[in-house]
Amino acid sequence: FILITSRSTMSVNEVKNAPAPFEFNVRGTGDPGARTFAIGDEDHTIGNSLRHVLMQNSNVDFAGYSVPHPSEPVVHVRIQTARKIGVAGTEGERMHAIDALKDSCQTLRTQCQHVLDKLEEVLPQVKEDRIQIQEQLEREMEEERREAERMDAMMGVDDEEED
Repeated sequence: FILITSRSTMSVNEVKNAPAPFEFNVRGTGDPGARTFAIGDEDHTIGNSLRHVLMQNSNVDFAGYSVPHPSEPVVHVRIQTARKIGVAGTEGERMHAIDALKDSCQTLRTQCQHVLDKLEEVLPQVKEDRIQIQEQLEREMEEERREAERMDAMMGVDDEEED
């Protein structure tokens, strides 16, 4: 049972979106306890997972996500952290939204690794498939890197010709 797929093959109903113009973007200024984070090349899967983990954090008052448009591979995650009460009822320090996001990403990563470890214990072929998929992805990334280098070299040649 092998799960390897090629990026070049698509099913009849599959739509191939252009990659996002960025990987990660912080939106908003002002209070660092309230931010929106735009994450490129992601969708509802990571958005809802992060929202769920964020809401388990007692330092987070609000966490939500949106996918602005189905054809754009971007998810927006909004985080507002809780205002802590300081001495004599004054407002104390507030956790930064980026720190809440980092904590939640680490928690989610740990949870996913735990599930994968348990799955690989009971189904050894899953581990074999994961290794094959990783090797395939590494080959594809190497091909993309070589293609980018080739294009850069060609652009350098074109630039020299224009001078």
